[in-house]
Amino acid sequence: MKKHVFPLIIMSLSILCWVILYNKLPSQIPMQWGVDGTVNSYAPKLQAAFTHNGILLFLYAVLVLSPKMDPRKQNYPKFSRSYRIITLAIMLVLFLLNISVLLASLGYNLNVTTITPILVGILFIILGNYMQTVKPNFFIGIRTAWTLSNEQVWRKTHRLGSKLFILGGILFFVTPFVPEQLLFPLIISIILAVVLIPTLYSYVQYRKITK
Repeated sequence: MKKHVFPLIIMSLSILCWVILYNKLPSQIPMQWGVDGTVNSYAPKLQAAFTHNGILLFLYAVLVLSPKMDPRKQNYPKFSRSYRIITLAIMLVLFLLNISVLLASLGYNLNVTTITPILVGILFIILGNYMQTVKPNFFIGIRTAWTLSNEQVWRKTHRLGSKLFILGGILFFVTPFVPEQLLFPLIISIILAVVLIPTLYSYVQYRKITK
């Protein structure tokens, strides 16, 4: 039960903040910002409240239930501490983004386009730090046909992925200072590098090991 305390506190605080501030919020809540910092999508505040809190609740339910449903659930006790930290980090980042939306809606001068990449960068660094401790499973980590087929490929790929995630997280810290015309290509490049390089690497390692 102890492992659920902090996530439950985070979700309760999120709901409580929305309830307390609900009557002070404008009828339309910003939901999406462009790279130039302008809002390009709004939603009615009731819908926004259900959306933001619903994402937190749904995601935590998935994170809790997945280890019980995973065909390789016997591996989760081997990295249970890392899984708890990753879960908490994801929940905390989403909570802080939620609070940023609330404060921006109330008129506080918050640059959400600066806050978001910094929070994402922190999450990437945390994921990278603990990724190499994750054992083979079907839910979390770099799950390709080759990593799931060979434990050695899984281990080597996650060592590389760990470094890439940390590097990607550091690069996200720089994005608020990048010229607007270069921002979107940089973010896409970071994400593609973090996704594609480990995928290709896992294939190469699998061919090398099984040859």
